[in-house]
Amino acid sequence: MSANPFFVGLDAGGSTTLLLAECEECPGRIDRHGPAANPQRVGMDQSVQVLSALVQKTLRAQRPVDHLSVCAGVAGAGRPDEQQALADRLRRTLGDDARSVSVEVVHDACIALDAAFGAESGLVVIAGTGSVVLARTRGGTARRVGGWGHLLGDPGSGYAVGQAGLRAVAEEYGVDERAALIHWVYQDRPPLQDVAPLVIEASADGDTVATDILTAQVNELVRQVEWLLGETDDVAPRIALLGGMLQNEHYAAALRRALADRVPDWSVEVLRHEPVVGALRRARRLDE
Repeated sequence: MSANPFFVGLDAGGSTTLLLAECEECPGRIDRHGPAANPQRVGMDQSVQVLSALVQKTLRAQRPVDHLSVCAGVAGAGRPDEQQALADRLRRTLGDDARSVSVEVVHDACIALDAAFGAESGLVVIAGTGSVVLARTRGGTARRVGGWGHLLGDPGSGYAVGQAGLRAVAEEYGVDERAALIHWVYQDRPPLQDVAPLVIEASADGDTVATDILTAQVNELVRQVEWLLGETDDVAPRIALLGGMLQNEHYAAALRRALADRVPDWSVEVLRHEPVVGALRRARRLDE
C-alpha cells in the first residue's frame, strides 16, 4: 500500500451520481453528488466527464495523492466491454491526479451487494427508478436478472408503477381527460417514476385499483427472485432490499410480505447503507 492512498466510490444511477471518499489523513468521509452519468442515457463522453469531475473536485484539497483507487457502479454499463471502456477512459482522464491510478467499473447492482454483504454471499433486490435482482454465491459468482431499463420493463420500479397508474387513469376517465393525459405524458414528458408515490399513497388509503397495481408489480419482481434462485446454487439465504421505492414503508411492507410468502426460509431486511458504501469498499479492495 502506498504512503498516501485515496479511495473513491461512485454510484452512477439513473438520475444522480453519488461519491463517497476517504483517506488515511482525511478527518472523515467525503461525500458529493452530481448529475446522472448513465452512459446509455447521457453518452460515454458525458459519463466520463461527470465521474472524473466529481473525483477531481474531491482531490483538489487532498493533493499530493500517491495512489488513487476508484470503483464506480454505473447504471447502463452492464456488459464487460462497456465497463472496460469506461474504466480505461477514467484511468486516462485521472492519470495526472495521482502518481498511480486504479479504476474498476461494475454494474450499479454489484455495489449494492457489497453495501449489503461486503464480499460475502447474499441476494439484493433493488427497486428505484428501475429494478434489478442480483445474487452472489458463496463461491463468489454473481448473477442477475432484470435491469432491462424502463423501455423493456423493470417490474416493481418507480417507472413501472407510475406507468401502470397512468394507464389505469386513462382507462377510467372520458375522452377529454384522456386527451389531456396523453398530451401531458407525450408532450410534457414528465418523469413517470414521480407518479409512483401517488399510486402507493392511494393504495395505502385503500384504493383497490392502486392496490392491484402495487400487488401485480411486487409479485412480478418477486418472480424474478424465484427465477434467479432456481438458476443459482449455494446463495446464503438472506435478502437485502434497497432503492428509492423501499423508502416508502407501504411499498416495502408489500414486498416483504410477498417474499415471506414465496421464499419463507430467507431473511429479508431493508438495507440502510447507500450502495455507494459498497463502491467504496470495493475501491479499498482493488489493490489488495
